[in-house]
Amino acid sequence: MNRKAIGILVILVWVAGLGFLYNRTTHRTLEERLTEVGMRISPETFYYTLEQNGSQVGVASSSVDTSKTKVIAGDLVRGRFPVGNDTLRVEARSEARFTRGMRLSDFVIRADGDLSPFTLRGVMQEGADKTLRVTTEAKGARPITQESLAEAPVFLPSASPLPLMLTREPKIGDSVKIAMFDPMSRDLKNVTLRIEADSLFLIADSAAFDSTANQWVKVHQDSVRGWRITGPKSPVTAWVDNAGRLIAASEPGGVSMIRTAFEIAFVNWNLRERQRFRAPKR
Repeated sequence: MNRKAIGILVILVWVAGLGFLYNRTTHRTLEERLTEVGMRISPETFYYTLEQNGSQVGVASSSVDTSKTKVIAGDLVRGRFPVGNDTLRVEARSEARFTRGMRLSDFVIRADGDLSPFTLRGVMQEGADKTLRVTTEAKGARPITQESLAEAPVFLPSASPLPLMLTREPKIGDSVKIAMFDPMSRDLKNVTLRIEADSLFLIADSAAFDSTANQWVKVHQDSVRGWRITGPKSPVTAWVDNAGRLIAASEPGGVSMIRTAFEIAFVNWNLRERQRFRAPKR
């Protein structure tokens, strides 16, 4: 075999190898790609202010932690939300545990405040058919359990952008089909999340105390590229970063949230809450 024939053979083998690699990369199932997502997740906690009509009505936080075998996503929402002529105090916490391959294992959601407290406990039943079993616990009532068949990998709303943003370099038009758990209906909804747009956000990442205003104010901000994620008939507009973590969100009721420094969100909120309790009642 002469050098020319060897050269052609090498090129053919190289091209065939590229074709095999391309086919293997582009035709992987979502379950296969989620293993890569689990390896790309970095532990971090972000903080948010909740506003309505220009006034702060609450705070929120979102965290992701990892171990050798698990990914744990936790969320907290706390606030006082105007409803008509009244104000409702609400606090909700959630914790969802995934394998490192981003398969949901279980979750707990607790809600408390001026409405009737309740707890939701969800467990994935592994088998031929993957089923999510959810038990609702409320004070003074018998637990109610319902099951939903999972036709796609299951995520809670705050973690749902992860498989869209971490399986490849995000670009407008990318989409992913998942099963999202709806805490309101206690049911699974098959949804297609899609990247609709991108933009830059200026996010406060450090703060200092202003003794004159008696509150923490930003001293430095950083630019973060955000991607707008939408789902079918979703009333919420959400922006996430390239790691799938929430930057900002808004809904038609006028409540919006934006990522910020811990002091600006939680410390300022606690200061206002103490002032509210000390204020004389009329």
